[in-house]
Amino acid sequence: MSPLQNTLPMLPRISPLQMLLLIQLDASPKYGYEMLKSIKEAFEGVWELKTGTLYPALKSLEKRGLVETQNRDGVDFYLITIKGRKFLQLIGKHQERSMMFSTRFFTILTKWMSPELKKSILSSLTVFANEDINLVGGIISFLEEGVDKETKLLVLKRFQANFSKRLAELDAEIIKLESEHL
Repeated sequence: MSPLQNTLPMLPRISPLQMLLLIQLDASPKYGYEMLKSIKEAFEGVWELKTGTLYPALKSLEKRGLVETQNRDGVDFYLITIKGRKFLQLIGKHQERSMMFSTRFFTILTKWMSPELKKSILSSLTVFANEDINLVGGIISFLEEGVDKETKLLVLKRFQANFSKRLAELDAEIIKLESEHL
């Protein structure tokens, strides 16, 4: 456990949707449909957010003092409050714990899975590995038990291609930053 974890105040629990809403509102006030449309476009059909989910999430944020509503010409605009901005600032401090938990959770999850369950999930992973997603940790342990050599090689080579792409992006950014200091 990191020393940082012992000194952080507890964060109020919010849903991933509420986090997306707060982050959008941190940039500027928005009306509900505008946020709904942005989220739908960003998720490219992977998640079809409905108004019946969006507005209760906004109202919950408002009840907690993280967001406020302002009516402009008959349209409700949502604004992040000072308390909401302070909450977002705390998020960064909690990222280490969240990322460590997520990585360890995935590693444990895959380690405890039966070979049959791993095999049934493997087809999804091969598709997932082709996506431009940065997966970290746990994949090797997922492939350790009950998976044939050919399937392991196929999946690992696809992940290798994805990770190589990520590494090239990191290398380019490092070169760019280092050249700025010369």
